[in-house]
Amino acid sequence: MYLTYDEYTDLGFSKVSKEGEFEKLEKYAERHLNLVTQDYYMLHSLKDDTNNYRVTKFKLAMAIQVDYLETLGGNVTLSEMLSDSPSSVSIGRTRIENKSAGMIATVGRTMCSAEAYAELTYTGLLYKGVAYQ
Repeated sequence: MYLTYDEYTDLGFSKVSKEGEFEKLEKYAERHLNLVTQDYYMLHSLKDDTNNYRVTKFKLAMAIQVDYLETLGGNVTLSEMLSDSPSSVSIGRTRIENKSAGMIATVGRTMCSAEAYAELTYTGLLYKGVAYQ
């Protein structure tokens, strides 16, 4: 677990009021942030990380992601979110198609909220390069 309920509330977040619901959403938020950070904190200990800036920003991104998932109404996977969003609407002879319904506030098809992703921007956790020696 990257973020506890107490840390979540200490950061000033309150959309999730029940600890049990928070724990469920936190597990999914972990998966979403692990995807964009290339599993950094699966390979390195968050607790032992001495870079306080990176740790603080990561925990803030986790809280934002939990709130984002709560806003989605508990739909925590990409397939669930897409299945709840109509791909097209027809009114008379007018048809509107939306191939990316619900994806406006996410980064690509990662399910990571754009706001959480932005918090990670200067941490180095989004680096996609290859180590070269």
